[in-house]
Amino acid sequence: MTRSSTSEMRKLVTSYYESGQSQTAFARDHGISKGKLCYWVNKFLKEESKKPEKSNFVSLSANLSTTPISSRSMHIRLGNGVEIEIPL
Repeated sequence: MTRSSTSEMRKLVTSYYESGQSQTAFARDHGISKGKLCYWVNKFLKEESKKPEKSNFVSLSANLSTTPISSRSMHIRLGNGVEIEIPL
């Protein structure tokens, strides 16, 4: 299947979800077999499940060479007012 065909099927599957119709009715109304629609629905579902979940974690780093040893700590202030101090 070519990239344009895959793109077209993705649009068709999106239309299927938005239609609220059964697979049988949607396939019939769009001139494709129910098996073909079912194949693409499952293919795109599998692709979605393979995507890594988004994380809210943020990578932090500290430049320790410019900070005196006695005051090396990292302060994290959360939106809810909680503050965390981590000695480095």
